[in-house]
Amino acid sequence: MWVNLFQQESEPKAVIILSVDLHCIGCAKKIEKSLLRMKGVAGVKVDMVKNQVIIEGVVEPQAVCNMITEKTKTSAKILFPLPLPLPVPVVVSSSCNSHDVELNVNMHCEACAQQLRHKILKMKGVSKVETEVGCGKVRVMGTMDGEKLVEYVYRRTKKQAKIVPQPQPQPQPDQKELQAKQQVKKEDEIDKQEGGDEDAKLDNKEEADDDEKKENQGRMMYDYQPALYLIPPPQLFSDDNPNACSIS
Repeated sequence: MWVNLFQQESEPKAVIILSVDLHCIGCAKKIEKSLLRMKGVAGVKVDMVKNQVIIEGVVEPQAVCNMITEKTKTSAKILFPLPLPLPVPVVVSSSCNSHDVELNVNMHCEACAQQLRHKILKMKGVSKVETEVGCGKVRVMGTMDGEKLVEYVYRRTKKQAKIVPQPQPQPQPDQKELQAKQQVKKEDEIDKQEGGDEDAKLDNKEEADDDEKKENQGRMMYDYQPALYLIPPPQLFSDDNPNACSIS
């Protein structure tokens, strides 16, 4: 049933459809009376079969849902018009500029370290602070400038801070240079293998020659016969022989 209020015809009217869990006619009447008292509501229709409440007028849909929930302790959901999606906030990521700065700061106790962390975290661009009381090191992560961080620490805590230089990352070798080095290494290994084979062949040849020489020497020693020198007997009638015979 439509309940109309007297309003000017010039005012634009909108239709709002809500989904409400209606238990009985009493709940429907209570919701209808509560809505008609709202400013800007021109008409209300309750559909018990579909569990819907149709509102005609110029009102805020979410305000109507809140009122129904407050009066009847029943949740209401907007079916029409659908609420516009909330704009997604654009978050500018600063991870690309984020870096770590390590400081040497004199800290006497854990209380000094906690106070130092608390004050450094207030600096713009600082996201995380880690302290090591034993070695007097403070690691600060964020997008802040190192020199400004040192000045900030001295200004806020009156403590002298010194930046610990970080080792520079070694440049990665070029892929083409790496491939060329691997190719040269492979060629050297192949040359070594070929040279080793040639050396082995030479060694085998030398061993064969040595064996052949030894065999020839054995044969020569086996076939050797000492030379017999025949000394002619002394001449019987030689003048050089004192014992020679003489013919008188």
